[in-house]
Amino acid sequence: MKSFTSRPQTSEIALRLFARPLHPEFFDVLERYEYRSSQYSTSVSLTSVGHSVEFRRNRHTITEVLSGQFADLPRIKRLCSYSTGQPRSLRYNLDCGVVVQLCFECEYLAPDAYERVQDEHWQLAGKATLAQVSFDALSDAAPPLSFVNVDPLPNAIGIHAFHLFPGEHAIVKTQSLYRYVDRVDD
Repeated sequence: MKSFTSRPQTSEIALRLFARPLHPEFFDVLERYEYRSSQYSTSVSLTSVGHSVEFRRNRHTITEVLSGQFADLPRIKRLCSYSTGQPRSLRYNLDCGVVVQLCFECEYLAPDAYERVQDEHWQLAGKATLAQVSFDALSDAAPPLSFVNVDPLPNAIGIHAFHLFPGEHAIVKTQSLYRYVDRVDD
């Protein structure tokens, strides 16, 4: 588990999806996981603000980004941009044969409930594919935690990300499924 220093409030976070790769300088990548199969490859990163996922199949790339909603990201080939303030479940059937399903929400809990859930998540983070802790020198509260579980399958990959915000008693949760269907024209 590595550490980073700060991130925005939950009200300032957005999930975006792009039908293209994004340049690495857009993110402060702290930890990365790579998965390659004979049919596709995926890079999953925890960043100083959230996470990014890059799914590649043949000559096509789909990029998911959870970051500050005012981050200076390109608009070219952006499929969506949604604040995490409202839960959403999205599905994109792309022309390249890739199907992307995204679900995300920001859950606010009572302080005592948050403490119980936070303890459970700290245990889960120890077994996660990627995990990061954010230490804020100005706070005596438990540090923010982010972790990701990656589940590769033969023709798909599932990604479950959790970002804990102790100061707000909030958890931003995302579930992503990237799968492909064989197409004659790829």
